[in-house]
Amino acid sequence: MGGTIGSLNGSVVIVIYLFEVESDRRDRPTAPYLGRLHGPQSSYSHGLSVCRKRAVIHHIHTSRGCGAFMACGILWLLGCSGWMNSPVEEHHGTVAFQVERKFIHPPGLAPSQAHTPGVLAGDTLYISGQIGADPRSGSVPSDVGEQTWQATENIGHVLRAAGMSYGNLVSCHVYLDDMEHYQAMNEAYGSFHGPDYYPARTTLEMPGLPRGSQVEISCIAFADKSRIEAVVPPEGSIPKAIGPYRPAVWAGDTLYVSGNGGRDPKTNQVVPSVAGQTKQAMENIGQILKAAGADFDQTVFTNVYYLGKGNKAGLPGDLVRFRTGNVPYGSYWELGTAPSRATFQVARLPGTISVEITFIATRDLEGKGRVVPGSVGVIPTSSGGGVIANDTLYASGKSGDKNKNFEGQLRGSFEAARQTLLLAGMDYENIVQVHVYLKDINDMGRVDPIFKQYFPTNPPARTTVQVLETGPREGILENIAVMAVR
Repeated sequence: MGGTIGSLNGSVVIVIYLFEVESDRRDRPTAPYLGRLHGPQSSYSHGLSVCRKRAVIHHIHTSRGCGAFMACGILWLLGCSGWMNSPVEEHHGTVAFQVERKFIHPPGLAPSQAHTPGVLAGDTLYISGQIGADPRSGSVPSDVGEQTWQATENIGHVLRAAGMSYGNLVSCHVYLDDMEHYQAMNEAYGSFHGPDYYPARTTLEMPGLPRGSQVEISCIAFADKSRIEAVVPPEGSIPKAIGPYRPAVWAGDTLYVSGNGGRDPKTNQVVPSVAGQTKQAMENIGQILKAAGADFDQTVFTNVYYLGKGNKAGLPGDLVRFRTGNVPYGSYWELGTAPSRATFQVARLPGTISVEITFIATRDLEGKGRVVPGSVGVIPTSSGGGVIANDTLYASGKSGDKNKNFEGQLRGSFEAARQTLLLAGMDYENIVQVHVYLKDINDMGRVDPIFKQYFPTNPPARTTVQVLETGPREGILENIAVMAVR
């Protein structure tokens, strides 16, 4: 084992190389696990035990002199404590919650054994995706406006059961089966919100939704209204909103940023290339972060959506073109510091944009860190594992081995997510929200039995949609993105 000390972004950096004890190749360290020490040291003992065969990078926010002293002490302790010989600890249903949570089951919604309508963790309420099905009869109206009204009413059932109202909503994702329904959806959706409390929002057209629905809506709410604050940048600094939403909303120490595309606010025109749109979208988001008193270093999670070749809008879109956008995207962070990310091809985006990006950020850099399994290594555009903001873990999207069948892939995704959870001292029980992205929405019935196995009691909130998988990703049948809370 060896170690070095340096600095990054004003923090002392400790690099500890842990050699692969059980491998025949002992001449070099494995790929790094990345983490930042913060909070009670005891909360990281499990993660460190699991990572005994990894190279470890820890950032400690403190003064340089004091930090160097602490770094030397930690390196000495790790080198002399016999840590590498300790057994790898496994958790199987024994995780104790540090943040109080309630599982919300409104009387107005039909019960499900595979997901919970809402999970309240501390002050944050994660609401499962709702379609426009009447909870009493199960019928779905044919009109998209009526479906939107019913889906939003179903969200209201969850809010009221948690002691909240629509004014507590801070972020929503609206999934449409056809972007031509955008205006009708806006009218119904907007009728539930006043201009003083529009949440942040991202709207997407997906190739498939549950039960053939025309709309599905998932949301996050925050219990303490006194700590909810809309962020509105100076006029002209970002494109004008084209719906009832705010550019961003603070909910306590968490910032939810609406989806942004590559429209130039000065000309109101969409930049022609995918790379140019990506850069313009990031510039627009930068203006929003600035108005919120934040910057890209404080981002913890992002969804990036781009058009697939089969998009209904007939706009340029494929994986090759999208990857050209990774270059300007990755330039907003130093290597190894990008937020967690989940990226998907969709059928269409609002207007004529080809890329849409949304972020979650944290106010408190002191409580921000990252955990990355050693097999992942450093990725310039994503954490590759998870980013922690105080007690919440935002994990990057995971997909299984495309050479396996659907069940094998989904189990592989959960096992990959678990690697990140364990490094953060968590396990499946800590998951509060799962987004499931299927290549074929008809596989939704195959998801439930697996969810019941991984979550036999108190399952997380869940949203399921269909995405496009083409080119090199043709064989990928599912993806998941999870959030977990200590």
